[in-house]
Order: sequence, then structure tokens, then C-alpha cells
Amino acid sequence: MAHSALPSPVANLPQSPRSEMGYSTPHSAREYLLAACLRINHEFILHSQNRSGVARKAILLETREIDLCAMMGGFFGRAGHLAAQGVGNDSAADLDVAGPTIRCEVKYFRPSARAWGQLSRDWTWILGGTNTGREFSKRGWVVFWPSTSLFKFTNCLSVSRSQGASYSKNDLAPFLPYAEAEMPKKGVNQRLRFRKKPERVSILQVPGGKRVRCDLVGATNHPLWAAVYTRITPGEAAAMPEIEPIVVNGDVLPSRG
Repeated sequence: MAHSALPSPVANLPQSPRSEMGYSTPHSAREYLLAACLRINHEFILHSQNRSGVARKAILLETREIDLCAMMGGFFGRAGHLAAQGVGNDSAADLDVAGPTIRCEVKYFRPSARAWGQLSRDWTWILGGTNTGREFSKRGWVVFWPSTSLFKFTNCLSVSRSQGASYSKNDLAPFLPYAEAEMPKKGVNQRLRFRKKPERVSILQVPGGKRVRCDLVGATNHPLWAAVYTRITPGEAAAMPEIEPIVVNGDVLPSRG
């Protein structure tokens, strides 16, 4: 018996021209996005309780990316507006929040696997912004993943290898905080898998002096969890000396046992 996805609060999001104005707040877009994702994580945990693995898989497969965009928009009430999957123009972010000012792209890597090379626009978008007008504090990319206890990384995303039988760090740059390479026992080509115990907060050091912070929301074996990516300045990265940056380059990924 199939179970429907959680209800989407699309009806609560106004489609008329906006009149809301941004307001001053000490909180960054990252903090708001973490809170919105935690609410979704919490709801999926409750919705999946006392259900079989088959039923939990069905819930995750029936959930669409636009559903999650709408749930995030619902967190912000009437200040949240969707432009995802044809709702708005091509240049608009998936979720645009008028108060406070937040621009957010959203991705759900739901099985079956699609090619990362065709889905990397959001990563390019988060890297492309400058900090003019403190843009880094207003912009985020949210990636939702289904439970690692129900689906493998390769069920969710296909990433091409650039080093023959091996991956380089560049190949899976945004996923380095929680994905790694392994060599199958009866294979000659590396494949990707989720890390068993990823760090809750990571910093990606990207060529050109750019820094991207990655925060995980929920445990990776929860029904649905998220990675929230935000740009930070080199100074902000240096202020977190306890976090060793993950340097993104062309080095070959080692195969983990």
C-alpha cells in the first residue's frame, strides 16, 4: 500500500505581487534555512514512525522536489515565494523570501539516480555570488537526501569519474563532506558511498579563494536529511580553526575500506 507524501503548503504561498519588505535581523540566511530544514526533518521522522522499510521508501520516492520547496516556503509564511520548476522565471531562485531577504536554491536527490553533470547549476550559482551587499548572508543552497539506511549514494546520484577508474575531489566537490570513494571487492572502478559518520559542519576550500560552509541537518539515517551550503569569507573560515577545510582540487580520492 502506497503512502502519500507529506502535505505541501503550496496553497499558503501567495502568487500575487509581493508587498512584504525585508527586516533587520542578527540571523543569517543559514540559520533560517537550518531551522526550516529541521522542521522538515522532524515531520518526516514523525510521518515515517511505525512504518515498514517498504512504506518508508515509498514516502521518500513519492516526495517531489517541489513539495520540499513548498514546505520550506511554508516555514516563512507569506514572506516565502516559490519560483521552482516553472513557477517563476529561469533566473529566479527556487525560494525567495522577502522578510528577511533570503534567496535559496533547493535540490532533492531522489532515486532513481540522475547525472550530476546535468544538475550542477545550483552549485555554480552558490559559487558565483560575490559578497557585495553582504550577499553571502542572504544566499543558500539546500540539498535534501533520503535516508542512507534505505538508499545508497549511487541510487540517488550518478557522478562521472575524471581520472579513469578513480574520482578526483573536483568530481564531487559539494558532496565531499559526506561522500567518499570505495573500491568494490570484485571491481576495478571506484564507486561512491555515503560516509558513516560525517562531520556536522564542514568547510570546502574551492579554487580561487572561495569558501563554502556545509551544515548537515538531521542524522543521515533519518528518513530525510539535508545539507545546507552557504558562502563564507576567508576571515569567517579562519575564525573556525577547529574545522580543517576540505581542499577541493584534482587530487584522486583514496579508496576507503
